[in-house]
Amino acid sequence: MSVRQILKSRAIICIVPDARKAQAVKACIDGEVSPMAPASILQTHGHTTIYLDGDSAALLTPASRGQVLADVIS
Repeated sequence: MSVRQILKSRAIICIVPDARKAQAVKACIDGEVSPMAPASILQTHGHTTIYLDGDSAALLTPASRGQVLADVIS
């Protein structure tokens, strides 16, 4: 499935467990949209939900963690 096709979805749900993914999660959430972090394009989709465990979220900045939690709560 291509990125273009994924972005046509009404809603996108990602589940990202494990410490091995922490650097990729940081690049995708804290970084700018870039081909070097393909999942960063999900920042442009209005209905994306990303579920992380503590290990995969370990490198996120406190501001990003707060934004992620605020988006889930609202």
